[in-house]
Parts: sequence; C-alpha cells; structure tokens
Amino acid sequence: CFITMNPGYLGRSELPEGLKALFRPITVMVPDFQLIIENMFMGEGFTESKALGLKFATLYALNKDLLSASKKYDWGMRAIKSVLVVAGSFKRADPTLSE
Repeated sequence: CFITMNPGYLGRSELPEGLKALFRPITVMVPDFQLIIENMFMGEGFTESKALGLKFATLYALNKDLLSASKKYDWGMRAIKSVLVVAGSFKRADPTLSE
C-alpha cells in the first residue's frame, strides 16, 4: 500500500503524525519537463515537437522564475497539459495552420 502527498499544493494539508508513522517516506525527483512537453506535443499531432517542446519549456520556466510568486499562477504539469491539449484541439481544427 502506498499514498502520495503534495502538501505544498493549494488546499492540501499535512498528514497527521499518527498516520505518518505507518508509512515510509520517499523522495521523487523533478521530471524533465522539456521531454514530457515534447512528447505531449507529439501526441497532439505536432510534427515540430522537439523545437516546440524546447520553446514551451523555456517559456514556462522563465514565467515561473520572473513573474511574481503569487498563488494565482500555476506553473505545474497540470497547467502545461491543459495548454497543450487546447493547442492540439486548435491543430486538429485547422491542420493547415503553421505550428
């Protein structure tokens, strides 16, 4: 049995100490966002997925680093996936548009 926790995420709380004692904590590495984004572009039907993945990952990293640290901004993978799904729907709606 295992559980996953992300107490830093908005609206989440810490696990009670009594329950923490029943589990062994592990650390998970931060994924390579550029590689994930590249594959998501590919899955959405983009042919220039490598170049787009690099540009998009750079844009998100710069936004995350340079914009104010406000809770209203979400620079996580859920937000990235949402944007790429919408981009894919635009691509499928008009395949003649430039990537």
